[in-house]
Amino acid sequence: MLSLEEIVDKHAGMVRRIATVYERHPDRIDDLVQEVWLAVWQALPRLDNPSMLKPYIARITQNICVTHVRRALVRKDERLGDGIADMSVPVDEATDHARQLARLTEVIRQLPEPLKAVAGLYLEEIPIKEIATILGISESNTSVRLHRAKTFIRLNFGA
Repeated sequence: MLSLEEIVDKHAGMVRRIATVYERHPDRIDDLVQEVWLAVWQALPRLDNPSMLKPYIARITQNICVTHVRRALVRKDERLGDGIADMSVPVDEATDHARQLARLTEVIRQLPEPLKAVAGLYLEEIPIKEIATILGISESNTSVRLHRAKTFIRLNFGA
């Protein structure tokens, strides 16, 4: 089994990208990522199959991010969109690719929660079967949600 440091090095990008789908504020993203790694560290002894490490970490990340969003919705004093970092990229500094990526991230954030969860994991190149396992839904339901997410993204990406 890899050390925690090796696990973090290998999967840090995935954890941050999933967190970015759920939160816009950079400081809160950092907090979510830190919370995920603490949870991973605590949960590692319960991992029976080391080959399932990536989906295991993805599920932990997903659960923490969903909990974060639910807490934010409950709190009256903190609206989810307050203090959002500007995801637009300055024209003189940015490449077209960076602008498109920022726009895509914004569209994904607008997805309803069930579709956002599937899309975020799919973008991490996790197979449909593993996404279904992570989310506790059937493969066919996962495929339907992914299709709906792709349709939503196609319709809203150019808007």
